[in-house]
Amino acid sequence: MAVPVSDLQQIAPSAVIELFQLELNAAQHGVNETYYFHAGVNATGSNADIIWNGQAYLAFPIEATEFEYTGTGSLPRPKLRISNIYGTITALILSLPNGLEGAKVTRLRTLARYLDAANFPAAGILLTEDGDALLLEDGSSILLEAINPTEDPTAEFPREIYYIDRKASENRDLIEFELAAAFDLVGVRAPKRQCVSNVCQWTYRGAECGYAGNAYFDFNDVPVAAIGQDVCGKRLRSCELRFSQQRFAGTVTVGSNIITLGQSVSFSTGDPVSGFGLPGGTTVSSVAGNLVTVSQNSTASTYVTTTGTIQSNYTQIVLSSAAGIIPGMAVFGNYLPANTQVVGVSGNTVTLSSPVALEQFFTTAWTRTSTAARYRRERNKVYFTDLSTPITVGQFISSSVLPLSRKAVITGVLNGFFGSTKVGLSRYKIAAISQEAASNASVVWTAYTGGTIPSATYNFVSTNGNYTFRANASIPYGSYPGVGALFT
Repeated sequence: MAVPVSDLQQIAPSAVIELFQLELNAAQHGVNETYYFHAGVNATGSNADIIWNGQAYLAFPIEATEFEYTGTGSLPRPKLRISNIYGTITALILSLPNGLEGAKVTRLRTLARYLDAANFPAAGILLTEDGDALLLEDGSSILLEAINPTEDPTAEFPREIYYIDRKASENRDLIEFELAAAFDLVGVRAPKRQCVSNVCQWTYRGAECGYAGNAYFDFNDVPVAAIGQDVCGKRLRSCELRFSQQRFAGTVTVGSNIITLGQSVSFSTGDPVSGFGLPGGTTVSSVAGNLVTVSQNSTASTYVTTTGTIQSNYTQIVLSSAAGIIPGMAVFGNYLPANTQVVGVSGNTVTLSSPVALEQFFTTAWTRTSTAARYRRERNKVYFTDLSTPITVGQFISSSVLPLSRKAVITGVLNGFFGSTKVGLSRYKIAAISQEAASNASVVWTAYTGGTIPSATYNFVSTNGNYTFRANASIPYGSYPGVGALFT
């Protein structure tokens, strides 16, 4: 709490008490020590010590001046003039390796009424019934705030902190020191911390950095084996290697728990990893160069080469072994269309995303010409008058009037009009045979008979060979302005 402004606006406010703390530090002075003193009389009118917040402040012959802010833009440079009778202060300075320069001086101010009750002897003092005055033994009374304040160790003016900048003068009577604000010292600038692009300001593995992993890198961000070689390069890349998500190309083999990456890496034990063939929840167990040992075995292999035979449905292949093959892998081999992938695996049978090109296994059975008539309404039927070559159910048939490039299958052969043969086709409706077709339009048809599909070698390859480490990680918030996320 601060001293209430109303206290200073009273007609007779309580006295302002000025206290000082002088702090030495081991780095500059060889000792960590704090001295407490004041330069005036205490609240009882004597020159004894003052008790504030349980701490005794020694009465000392000292004069402190020039703490005022002038409004000209320059900071105050207060003066401390200390009595040097008997050479006491000189002896203190000589006992320190670097004198008193750099010592921290804190100026505290409060009102007499808020000092500790220990400053006011209680003997012979009684409160009146209204609590506003004290009744002394001789029968006289005095205002309570004048000699016995309400104790409050939190009621003080804002503290002012300075440092001893130099010794201005010294003689047998007194020594004068000149004080300066923290950023008014030689070699100190404000703001003290500069924000430099792509340069981290934090102490590596310190409280702000927070990194405690066992992934080690040298100053040039090259993975190293031991913590003794671990040095942060203070670059954004240095931070990303230790904290953020990383992706590398690699390979795995079914049943193995080792990922082979394309370069040497370093990750901490327990870092999550995901990618082709890895079960959910897999983490890093250890790293040796470009070999990453993980917590679970792979369920697939990045590359699989095996033999197989395409089935009569033209969408499945029965393999000699389907070990290491999973849906999503690309398939390459004889008779397969481009961009074919595995969409299912059951035992040693894999199902393909695209059917095999049927032309690879057909031999021509016959070629005939049909005539389209205006009254023909059966759009998946064809009428042939040429009966020289037998037409067989199950043959494949193609023509320019089929809406799809794949061949239709002959599903039936019946007697047609005027001695013709009516042929039914699977699924397809024939565009040219309609009421709108010209009478006696000729259409050429070719029939095929399926052949034997030979066994062949097929290659199965992962379509995503990248492995992601620390999928949801981010660099610490604040190390790089505008980059990273706040860790909770």
